[in-house]
Amino acid sequence: MMRVLVLANTRFSPPYLDELAGRPGEPRAWISEVDAELVPVDQRLLTDPPRRLRRLYARLPMRAVQVLEAHRVGRSYDAVLCWSVADVALALGTLLRLTHRRIRVVALLTRVSEAKKARLLRIAHPRIERIILPPAVQREFAVRELGVPPEKLVDLPWTLDSGFWRPTASGGPLISAAGGEMRDYRTLVRALEGTSIPCHIAGVLDTARPDWWNASDDDRRDEQSAPSNVTFGTLTASELRRLYDRSRFVVVPLHPTDSDNGITCMNEAWAMGRPVIVSAVAGQRDAFTHGVEGLWVPPGDPVALRAAILTLWSDPARAAAMGAAGRARVVPARDHAVFAAGVGSVLRAV
Repeated sequence: MMRVLVLANTRFSPPYLDELAGRPGEPRAWISEVDAELVPVDQRLLTDPPRRLRRLYARLPMRAVQVLEAHRVGRSYDAVLCWSVADVALALGTLLRLTHRRIRVVALLTRVSEAKKARLLRIAHPRIERIILPPAVQREFAVRELGVPPEKLVDLPWTLDSGFWRPTASGGPLISAAGGEMRDYRTLVRALEGTSIPCHIAGVLDTARPDWWNASDDDRRDEQSAPSNVTFGTLTASELRRLYDRSRFVVVPLHPTDSDNGITCMNEAWAMGRPVIVSAVAGQRDAFTHGVEGLWVPPGDPVALRAAILTLWSDPARAAAMGAAGRARVVPARDHAVFAAGVGSVLRAV
């Protein structure tokens, strides 16, 4: 069996990487299904660095520790997998290039068009064997602007636990929205003004805040000015599943973006048999067919968003048919088993 060193986001650890499988009331993570022996670099330092390095690492941020440990022990593993830690992957690739050390690195990235990341990737990509980069627009940018060879880029769809995200009801008397990255909830609130349609937003109004995912009940900034039919509040996965179950459809209002922000929420909604209304941004190009699994609306346009909301709200049968089409799209092709198998195939190839 392959031995893979894993560098993943440790901001929310614990739970640690090896604890993500089978947690009660939580969706499973794709990483637990990869056919390999996975050794994470986290606060536990399972790679057993010598005492002098432990003393140094205690003074460094975990991102730096991950880069240095991967550089130190990476050749002892069949591959190094960087999971959605762009800064770590790019720093490691740059360090490997500077030191002329060969380690098989696979990086899962999401957005490489940001100026700083783009500059680093241009330097680092010769020492990264494969880059899993789901957004099509980002893959095109990497080839066109950064000189990344097309054969180095891997297209895998974002996936979810389709066993966890499954409908138990036919939809209820409200709509919903969720998530924080690039969300334009102010446009959604404006679209709902003057309507009586109840909407719960599983997030915060001000998603530009760096700590939006950790908003407390006494720090909800401007949400009291929203109309009474709009409520806010972050939810656990189980609570969010119940919200989707009670929703007729899910709205994903986005600021203009060249990445596929919102795709997780869209997949969850479809798996729950709910259609989506999504801002037509460049990064979500071709994510679904207008009128089949949901509706596209221009970004930042409350009038168009209101019209789309009223259209689906007044036609529950159409909404249900779109939701069924979305579930038929997601379940066979976007379960975590698909992503895990794809990552395993990439690791074996390198």
